[in-house]
Amino acid sequence: MLHPSSHGKYLWLALVSLLLFPFTTSCWFDYTRKCSPNDIQIYQGPSGFSGLHIPQYTVQIVNEASANDGVFDVQLHCGEFASANLIEPSIFKRIGCGICLLKNGKRILPGEVISFEYSNILPYDLSVSQVKC
Repeated sequence: MLHPSSHGKYLWLALVSLLLFPFTTSCWFDYTRKCSPNDIQIYQGPSGFSGLHIPQYTVQIVNEASANDGVFDVQLHCGEFASANLIEPSIFKRIGCGICLLKNGKRILPGEVISFEYSNILPYDLSVSQVKC
């Protein structure tokens, strides 16, 4: 237990450290909003058939984050994604085992919608695996 006369010394040290190092703890005065995979919404549904009578699906991916600068390096879990029709690689491409990249990793602004169609017997389960802001 501290001696009652030493309380003033410790209070003074605490105040000085706050004045000299106000931002040393990561949570003090940090009002910036961090982005999360939940900021990216994925909508997909059937949209007819391709020329080869293979089911076609339309995908819309929306950045619902409120960060002014948008998000980038958005990666999706996409399984063994493949399509009977070509998807512009600058919009959506597989980059690894079960991972796909949106817009070549470029920035996606708030409210921006990325849209593409693919053809396959069954739809793929797409979900966000990574997003940076």
